[in-house]
Amino acid sequence: MLRQAQCDGNGVYITVEQFAQAFQLNVFSTWRLCQLCAPHMAAAGYGSVINILSMASINHTTRNLAFDFGPVVHVNAIGPGAVRTGALATVLTPEIEKRMLAHTPLQRLGKVDDIAGAVLHFSSPVAAWVSGQVLFVNGGSEQTPD
Repeated sequence: MLRQAQCDGNGVYITVEQFAQAFQLNVFSTWRLCQLCAPHMAAAGYGSVINILSMASINHTTRNLAFDFGPVVHVNAIGPGAVRTGALATVLTPEIEKRMLAHTPLQRLGKVDDIAGAVLHFSSPVAAWVSGQVLFVNGGSEQTPD
């Protein structure tokens, strides 16, 4: 069977099957979980869904879900930058960190608490009139290839 491939913009090719799997994991699962939870949140009188995005984010899906489940359920997203985690530690070298920080005005990698603070904001009453938004918590980072 011939497997068609598509370029991801960086000269890397993925198969149709790989693309479909990524879509299922990153977009469909988010949509389906919201679809299952939102009615319970609405019945309770309040709800806050907070999607955590990847570099291949689901900004548009977040905005659509906010429209679909408003006004009682709020749907927002957080776009984290590079965060110091155990997973990142397995691949991070001083050279890689230096390149990452070259595009980060705050000159440090994120901490888990940085992301937790953004989640706390979206889930608190101070965000009562916020829905369909993406908050990038990334130290001002611009992800550029070099």
